[in-house]
Amino acid sequence: MSDRLSRADRRTLHRMDQQIIGLPLYMGNDPRPAAAHVRHLVHLLRSEQSASPCSDAVAHITAVFDRTVPEQATKMIACRKGCSYCCTQPVVVTAPEAFWVAAQLRKRPKVVAAIKEAAKSFGPLPLQERLNARQFCPMLEDALCTIYEGRPIGCRGFVSVDLQACLKMFDRGEVTDIPMPNDTVQVLYAARIILAVALRLTKLSAKVYEMNTLLAAIFAEENAEARWLAGEDLFASLEAGPPPPPQYDQAIESMAKYVTPTI
Repeated sequence: MSDRLSRADRRTLHRMDQQIIGLPLYMGNDPRPAAAHVRHLVHLLRSEQSASPCSDAVAHITAVFDRTVPEQATKMIACRKGCSYCCTQPVVVTAPEAFWVAAQLRKRPKVVAAIKEAAKSFGPLPLQERLNARQFCPMLEDALCTIYEGRPIGCRGFVSVDLQACLKMFDRGEVTDIPMPNDTVQVLYAARIILAVALRLTKLSAKVYEMNTLLAAIFAEENAEARWLAGEDLFASLEAGPPPPPQYDQAIESMAKYVTPTI
């Protein structure tokens, strides 16, 4: 006998989910709120009506991140408008995040060209070499992120409470830790797990890649998102980032097992 919930029970659960997915993410031990967001992302990724299911899914989880980070954590950060020191480091993203960014840049050929050049020149460099090169993100303009509202999860979550630490690392190239609010880190961790679980349940890859390299690959292909969602391995030639640490993968596996009978 299948453990899957009946259709009636799943409809009831869907109605309950609708009351949850617009709220900040509950950060306690109850897995049900996170499961509601996983189910919603699965629904968005499987949509046949959307022009960009990936954009819809990533827009949802980034909005969840934004409204969940506590106000006291936001007040702690030293980051300010025009502060772009950290925008010289590599950013790794999943394919859905890259499709979301690509959708925002389709009508900006100069930025697309700059991304392709950055991918060729700096994408393969190790972290320290990239930092030493001081290559700013091609999506910056006058030290401002031109896709700020639509930036990836990693960019949202990388914040600092110490400007001097940022200057030491990103301006002077010295190796140091960047102090971040613990609440922000925890929300980032939860958001990434929710996205990873949704990708696993839709049988899509949760691998991460250097952002410019992945964007350049997307811009080089016709109908890239639709083909990727259909199962085509468009990025087999790209070097993926390191796999998640064991505890992260265990959390994904646990949540996937919890949600599977409910979809």
